Amino acid sequence: MDLFVEHNIGPDGVRFRAFFGVLFFILCLGIMALLTVAGAPLILRLGVFLPAWICTLSSLQAAGGTCVFLAARGARTTELGTRRIEDDEERQYFARRAGRIQLQAIGSALLLTLLLVTVSVLIPWRLPIDG
Repeated sequence: MDLFVEHNIGPDGVRFRAFFGVLFFILCLGIMALLTVAGAPLILRLGVFLPAWICTLSSLQAAGGTCVFLAARGARTTELGTRRIEDDEERQYFARRAGRIQLQAIGSALLLTLLLVTVSVLIPWRLPIDG
């Protein structure tokens, strides 16, 4: 395996994943704000985990330059399109790296979800109505 090859996605893939990471983070904040203002029960607020997971997975893939889907297929993107990685050692390297990214994404999404739920409970979101 060449030491200078440390990504299985190109710059376009990194930008795409970084964009979706930010987009889904904003979506998490919006969903949590709507659920909180609507007075939704806490169990429904935990549903923000799915967009939080997509947010963290996309962000970690962009930061690491590794696409977990391509790593599972044993492939990488090049200027000529998607190509299979021929070197077994390199395929295993990306598979291990993708596994770490998935675990980090699940843990980060769980922490982000718990943080958002905690903030939604502790901050008084409703305005008092004078009557």
